[in-house]
Amino acid sequence: MSIKIKSVTEIINKYDHFIFDMDGVIWTGGQFIESGVNGVKHLIEKGKSVYFLTNNSTKSRQSYFEILSNIDIKTDLDHIYSSSYLTAVYLKMNNYKKAFNLGVIGITEELSALGIKTRDSEEFKDNQYVTYDIFNSIQPDEDIDCVVSGHNPQFNYYMLCYASLCIQKGCKFVAANPDSYIKVQNRLMPAGGCIQAILERATGQKSLLVGKPSPKALEIIMKQNKIDDKSKVVMIGDNPETDIEFGWNCGIDTILVTTGVTSQEQAEHVKTTYVCDHLYI
Repeated sequence: MSIKIKSVTEIINKYDHFIFDMDGVIWTGGQFIESGVNGVKHLIEKGKSVYFLTNNSTKSRQSYFEILSNIDIKTDLDHIYSSSYLTAVYLKMNNYKKAFNLGVIGITEELSALGIKTRDSEEFKDNQYVTYDIFNSIQPDEDIDCVVSGHNPQFNYYMLCYASLCIQKGCKFVAANPDSYIKVQNRLMPAGGCIQAILERATGQKSLLVGKPSPKALEIIMKQNKIDDKSKVVMIGDNPETDIEFGWNCGIDTILVTTGVTSQEQAEHVKTTYVCDHLYI
């Protein structure tokens, strides 16, 4: 049974490390969420360790740092974990050298920062039509050893074919995030998980997931920040399928907020440690 709390201040003394999702918690559809922003600021003022963990792979950590700085959230770049950065860390740790990036610039920037080469799908944004002859003429770069999927508003069939051929020749398939949709006002916009699913179906290969709900993200956060007690860590997010499942997969407590994709009514049916309508009052 979930515990309903009115504000994050009710549990502030129970945890030392607070991991925040961003979309649906701090902002939604391009609009900032006041209670989320103020909740983060309050925790930082009280000396708590605050980390930001987002499955949005379209931006680099630096981009998120600038957004947070513009709303006076004082944090360090090293406390921001985008799925693009987590993907780059995983590829670096496993000695991959060149990726076909089926996402956008955020992934390219993070891979490049760690010395991993890319061939970007943006190169094929105008290749809208693929015949059998065109498909047979596609020759993926020989030195590509992995394919990375992520959200891509320019995604097309040529990109799918190129990525599929890379995987068919033995490249590792890594997914930055499995999110099915992004909430934009009252509508659901297809997200990176849809591209991941299409490519899995096209190749018959399951991807290795690096973003939430994979526990790999927490492993990286704890290792880099020397956190050794998971009982002092709590995950705060709006999506049961990624944020809350991430918490359960990692063995940490969770706070489900109703400012994003989950309504108050839907929250009643989610298995989470806490439910909160407004993070800070």
